[in-house]
Amino acid sequence: MQRLIVGALAAVILLAGGFLLMTRLVPEEDVRAAVTRSLQRATGVEPRISGSAKLAFLPRPAIRLENVRLDDGERSGISTGTIVATVRLLPLLSGNIEIASIIFERPHLALEIGSEGMRIAGLPLHAPAPPEQRAALPELRIVDGAIELRIAGVESVDTLTGVEASLAWSAAGLTASGTFDWRRTPISGTLNIADIGALRSANRSGMRIRLEGEGLRANFEGGLAFRNGPQVEGLLTVEGKSLRNLTARLGIEPPERGGLGPFSLKSQVAFTPSAFVLSRLSIDLDGNRAEGGLTLKRDGGRAFLQGTLASDAIDLTHYAAISVPGRSGEWIDEPIQLSRLDAFDLDLRLSARRITIGKTEISRFAAAMAHKGGRFTLNVGEAQIFGGAFTGTLALMHGTAGADVKIQAGLTEFSLARGLSELTGVRHLEGSGVLTFALEGSGKTPNQIMREFAGNASLVITRGAVVGVNFEQVLRRLERKPLSYFADLRGGRTPFERIAAKARFTEGSVMLEEIEIDSSLLRVTLSGVASIARRDLELRGVASLVRPATVSTSAPTKVFDLPFLLQGPWESPFFLPDADELIRRSGAAAPLLDAARARNTPSTVRSVIESLTGQRPTAETTAPETPAAAPTPAQR
Repeated sequence: MQRLIVGALAAVILLAGGFLLMTRLVPEEDVRAAVTRSLQRATGVEPRISGSAKLAFLPRPAIRLENVRLDDGERSGISTGTIVATVRLLPLLSGNIEIASIIFERPHLALEIGSEGMRIAGLPLHAPAPPEQRAALPELRIVDGAIELRIAGVESVDTLTGVEASLAWSAAGLTASGTFDWRRTPISGTLNIADIGALRSANRSGMRIRLEGEGLRANFEGGLAFRNGPQVEGLLTVEGKSLRNLTARLGIEPPERGGLGPFSLKSQVAFTPSAFVLSRLSIDLDGNRAEGGLTLKRDGGRAFLQGTLASDAIDLTHYAAISVPGRSGEWIDEPIQLSRLDAFDLDLRLSARRITIGKTEISRFAAAMAHKGGRFTLNVGEAQIFGGAFTGTLALMHGTAGADVKIQAGLTEFSLARGLSELTGVRHLEGSGVLTFALEGSGKTPNQIMREFAGNASLVITRGAVVGVNFEQVLRRLERKPLSYFADLRGGRTPFERIAAKARFTEGSVMLEEIEIDSSLLRVTLSGVASIARRDLELRGVASLVRPATVSTSAPTKVFDLPFLLQGPWESPFFLPDADELIRRSGAAAPLLDAARARNTPSTVRSVIESLTGQRPTAETTAPETPAAAPTPAQR
């Protein structure tokens, strides 16, 4: 055993000494020439080696070259500090230098796609050797490299860093695989081009691409040709955990609130230098599925997205609309980022059989979205909501105060109970309504816009009821017992035949100029203010009992009038009858009210009356109090 160990050590020492001797005997010129021939066969370009060339045998036979550059004399190519070329051992023992692989350490190169074809690091992408010799070509490897991706007609340049890749020639094509960092995201991928020679002759070659990164997977299988630029067509599939993260990495700032989560895309793709077309498109986003087609092209130097998408059912509950108030009742106070629309123009047709937003459901929806010249418009041509038909237009554009908003819309034959309860939380009106409105506002946030809205609206409601109070019973009770208003008057419902209302919007409030509620036994008129920003009411009105028309009277006549106030939040306003009027109608309390305003009324009594009526005696009727006489013992 000792002899075997000593013999093995001696053999290793002799072999190492022989390799060391060979490094001294092989001329540097032969080393340079061998690497130059191999690089030229693998890339089609003769390298320029300005540094030293050294042959080493440990830990494996390899040639190390310093300061090497590859280019075709027209464009910049690969610049690398060091190239390591591994050498096949058996040919080396016979004095021949054959390169097995070429490793580029920390290279900087470019991948260019233009009208002339594809170039890697300034080198033409074509088979650099006859087919029968390609099997002997060395494998090309990149270690810790950087690649600039340049596409003709696109000003921006993407840079891939930390590139670890290998390129190998097959009989007719090229295979590349590796990993890299794209915008701080690690990605692994493979590229296979079936026939490089076909690309050189402007014919089609099969191509497969696979990319997989953090929460993202993409596959493409189709064909590639260069005819006045790259022509790509095939099947594209993409899956990801978050569309929000992907758009952010692409430089597209997504909305701040809600949605844009898991997504998948499957489509036939056609790419040319002038357009990118997705046909037979199927896309899933946040559980919503849509089908159609999209085309992205450049028009006058700007990106232009055009297409059609249709869906059976869409749930938009996850998406926070800027017009929906928060739980606290305040409208969203986050800036509206119109600058996100400046990067492209848009012409998109949308349709859906059903759309769900929280508890609200919209059916038979058809709309068009457009953006051009800094103006975004949404035209709803058809939509069924709250049982009625809706049409409208929304325009959003840059303004001096932030964003300018214009809305024109109409809703016919809709259920008032459903509409008011789902949009505002108000559950006090029933009936079938017709609503039209036109609004304008400006501001940096939805809250500011709501506070600045101006415009007008009209509403007509037929065959309905006011829920929560029976005005007829209240009026008849107060007619008999005026002071019974201190009891709880809530409960019941007031049927009506028609409500007609006209409103004017100004500075975030609704000026209700004229509201009329008519029924066979009741007539109510209202006017006042409803604040959109604060979501509260301050209305003053008169409710009247009416005696129906008879044979002797051609028109209804009023029997009893009661002024009242309607105040408080939209969801639960307070009904406050006019106390002064009720006290006047009370036979027992009316003299007390008159006495409270007399000169000789004690302050204690007067204060009680004032607390009941909410009125103070006028200066004309107010006089200094006279001291009361001291009570007699009997009075005590």
